[in-house]
Formats: sequence, structure tokens, C-alpha cells
Amino acid sequence: MAESFKFIHASDFHLDASIQGLAEIPSHLKQILANAPYDAATRIFDLAMAERVDFVLLAGDLYNMELAGPRSAAFLLSQFERLAEKNIAVYWCAGTVDPPDRWPSSIELPENVVTFTSSYVEQVAHRRGGEVIATIHASGYEESRRTSADFSADINDPFPIALTHVVNDQFDSTAIETQNIRYWALGGRHKANKLEKSGSAVSYPGTPQGRLPRESGPRGCKICRVDSTGKLKIQAVETDTVRWKPQKVAIAENVKKQELKDVLAERAMKIAADTNEITILINWFLTTTGEFHPSIRNHEWSAELLEWLRDEFGRSDRGIWSVKLEIEPPDSLPITWYEEDTILGEYLRAVGRYQSDDSLKLALHDYLPNSVEVDLLAGIGHVKNTSREEILRAAAMVGIEYLAAGREPKEVETTQNA
Repeated sequence: MAESFKFIHASDFHLDASIQGLAEIPSHLKQILANAPYDAATRIFDLAMAERVDFVLLAGDLYNMELAGPRSAAFLLSQFERLAEKNIAVYWCAGTVDPPDRWPSSIELPENVVTFTSSYVEQVAHRRGGEVIATIHASGYEESRRTSADFSADINDPFPIALTHVVNDQFDSTAIETQNIRYWALGGRHKANKLEKSGSAVSYPGTPQGRLPRESGPRGCKICRVDSTGKLKIQAVETDTVRWKPQKVAIAENVKKQELKDVLAERAMKIAADTNEITILINWFLTTTGEFHPSIRNHEWSAELLEWLRDEFGRSDRGIWSVKLEIEPPDSLPITWYEEDTILGEYLRAVGRYQSDDSLKLALHDYLPNSVEVDLLAGIGHVKNTSREEILRAAAMVGIEYLAAGREPKEVETTQNA
């Protein structure tokens, strides 16, 4: 009967990459944000020691060896040495930015670290007490690799593991031929993913620390346990110390400021109660229902709410920091505004023409008064992954902000589009 064992699978540390998406960073969070990638990685190595795993698989992109300073290399060396003291092996394959053969020549890696830089697949037997308990089939990142065919194991190999780094869906994980591989330890995706297939598991642990608003939710690594019968159990472990958590809140168009504060406070307190020892970064998105009221979209009003959220919930080291607060465009506007013989009416009719005719190129600057900053509207039309309809709805709101300030609708009848 085979022996049971444990290992950790992690990748994409990107120790040199900072957290982005904040227009301003409060002084009490600067150190936390700067250290977040290192703190998350430290949690992985702490877990390895606490769980007394047999080995750690690192599937590439730990740090950019060409751009990073000495801190990243010094950090990894210290962690590897910690593992060496506990007789925990490290198997590290090259990603797109961290080929181990570019590791500083003046710094010798500990003997417990085995690296894979070449594009061809190498095989290493991991032993415990002289007995092979797992076989590692590994290679560094290879841009031209399109299939998993390079990785194969003999049916009699003790628990075969494939370790490599792939990007941009180089080979489709759903099309991987298991080829007797029991566990595919992959890197190259920042979002965790796992696929069970014909007695084999294909797994991406994701990045240990999210850095961008789109990298929201928990981030971490995988700890894998293999029992004496060869059965594999995979557990996701959260390691991030800073987490993006976007919030969408539905409100009425005629909501009062205090009512909205109560709604936001209730949501923020729930998030705080569910979060422990972590800093939460929130982008608030408010969606509205009911008859349109422009007053709630006043920039001063939104700025006041954002500052209130920060004062109430964001002044502690491990609290909730509200990054921004946006009120999304409504589904409809008062139809009488489109019929007015005013600059506002002319502008909204122009937006309507663009909405109904996709062949028209966007050139809405001509309809705005000179007081509107060019960058404000220009920014709307150059947001990545933004649809034409979203751009036009946002453009309509820019016009309303400048041309209908303080005005409330007099008619209940509304248009179908903003």
C-alpha cells in the first residue's frame, strides 16, 4: 500500500507588481498595499510548514527578474531556506518572466529547490525515506506549446504530476489528454480553476493576491492531499491580505441621502463582519429604479457619500476602503426633455440618433458647451471593453449633468433609453 502525502500548488506571485486601480492611496494603507504580494506569498510558505507538506509546486511568474529589485530574490531565498530547514522540497518551473536560470548568479539556491527552465519535459522522482511517492513531469514556459502531448507518464509511475506554465489558453484544459497524469499543476491564470477529468485533476491555483478591480474575490493557493489508496483531495486556501470586492446596490431615483447612507452602512457592516484580518477595497455601483431625478447624480453629492464611507469604515488598517462610488445611468429619461427646444433637448436627440444608427461615428463634443472638459467626454469613449450603448448612455448623463443641473422631471412619461 502506498504512503499518503501532501503538497502545495501555487503560482503567479508577481511579487514586483503593485496593487492598481486606486486614484489615491490613504497614508494608513500605503504599507499594507505595498507589502500585500509578499504577505500573501508568506502565507503560502507558512501553510507549507504548518501542514508539514512533502513538497511545494511553484508554477511560474513568481517575480519579474528583469524589472524587480533585490527584495523579491531575497524574499524567495529566505522562504526557500525556511522550507529547507523542515526538509520540504520546492519544484519551480519557469513562467513568462521568471526563468530560474536568470536567478542572480551570486546567490546560490538551497539544495531543496529544483528548477525547470528548459522547454522539454524533465522527470524528477520525489522520495520520502528512500521510497518514491510522486513523480514530477515538469518544464518551463514554452510559447509554441499548443497541446499537452509532451506530458505523459508510465502507468506504473507513483502519482504522476505535470508541472508547467501556460498563458492565453495555449492548450485547452478541457481537451487535455490525461496520459496517466494524476494532477496537472498549471500556472498562468490569475483566477483559480479546476477540472476533474478521467481520474485526473487539471488545476490553476490563481494568483495569491489580486491586484486589479477585475481580480476581485478571494485569492490563494491549493493544498493537495493524497491518501494511501491514491485518492486525491484538493482544498483551496485563501492567502490574500487585500481584496477587491465590488458592490452593486439598488436604490430608488428619489432616495434621500440619509436613506442611502443607511443602506450603504448596512452593507458595509455586513462585509466587515464577514471579513477577518484583511483589507477590503470596494467600488460601489448604484443602480436606480423609478422616475429619473438628476439630483442624486450630482458630483458633490457622490463625493460627500464617498468621504462619509471612508470616514465611517475605512480609517483602520484592516477595514473597508471605498475606492469610488458611481451611480449608473438610468434605463430611461423623461420624454419631455427630448422634445425641448433647448440645448439639452438638442443634445439628447443627438444621442438618440447615435443609439438608433450604429453607422454614425461618435462625435458628441460638438453638442457640449465649452465649459465641459474635453477629457471628461473623451474618457468615456476610450474605456476598454465598453460597448457603444454604454458609452452613449454615459454621454447622455454627462450632458444632463451640465445642462439639467437642479432640474426635476415634470412628466411621468419617459423614454425607453437613456
